[in-house]
Amino acid sequence: MKFLLYTTKYGKSGSIQLNRPAVWVPAVLVVCAMLTGTAWFGYLFADHQPKVVVQDNPDDVQWQVALEEQKQELAQARGAAENQLNALAVRLGQMQAQVLRMEALGQRLTEVASLSKSEFDFDQLPARGGPTEAGDGETMGAIDFMQALDDLALQLDDRARQLEVLDRVVSRRQLKQAVSPHGRPITKGWLSSYYGKRADPFHGRQQMHKGVDFAGQMGADIVATGAGVVTWAGKRYGYGQLVEINHGNGLSTRYGHCQEILVQVGERIEQGQRIALMGSSGRSTGPHVHYEVLKNGNQVNPTKYVQTRRKPLS
Repeated sequence: MKFLLYTTKYGKSGSIQLNRPAVWVPAVLVVCAMLTGTAWFGYLFADHQPKVVVQDNPDDVQWQVALEEQKQELAQARGAAENQLNALAVRLGQMQAQVLRMEALGQRLTEVASLSKSEFDFDQLPARGGPTEAGDGETMGAIDFMQALDDLALQLDDRARQLEVLDRVVSRRQLKQAVSPHGRPITKGWLSSYYGKRADPFHGRQQMHKGVDFAGQMGADIVATGAGVVTWAGKRYGYGQLVEINHGNGLSTRYGHCQEILVQVGERIEQGQRIALMGSSGRSTGPHVHYEVLKNGNQVNPTKYVQTRRKPLS
């Protein structure tokens, strides 16, 4: 490629071809020298300029220090609050567990003692109310809140002790009623002979009858009048086939003249359980059960036990 320059120097027209080395090489060298000198001059100028040091404002430094201190205090306060909340959560969990245990015990006592469920409904909050004055009232502070928790914990402990004592009392009463003889030893039949002196059915002479007789059909059920342990199950002189049950507290019962015995010695018996079938074994004139109640080994009048009805406990 050719570049032409036209000139009118000396009043004459002419041209210069720039593609000739003799022309453009010197020009390039001149331009490079100028650029190099400019860069060097700029470097020297910048190096000798005074350096500006930016100093922090004292107010800014104090503000940053105060901000850091506030951040640390906030972190400490947050940690302390979390620790307190964790402690309150643990205490609340313990109180909730105690309340659940008390509710279960209260429901059991309500059922065992045959209390009205509408009056003692542990699934519902107790009825509360009353007039109030105008205003929103005071907000409970942290100290008042902790005091309320302490008072509630003391109340829960006191109520728990009371319920446990009541449970023991009711349990003893339930056990005493379960083992104490009461009611008839038969499911079907009638009273045929009382306790006391009577004319002997075999020889007619007056003798002491130390039990009561209940007559019925052969093979009718004979039931235990109280819970206990079988201490005799077999033949015995005068009684024929006999069952004897120890009820504890010095009380025992006997069931004589059985046709068949359905229990064995050492067996635990529940009140109302079938223990034998009515018969006429031994010294007997017909199918009946000779029923005796013994207290400390001596026969007593069973009439009051027969007439006593079992109080419902559940």
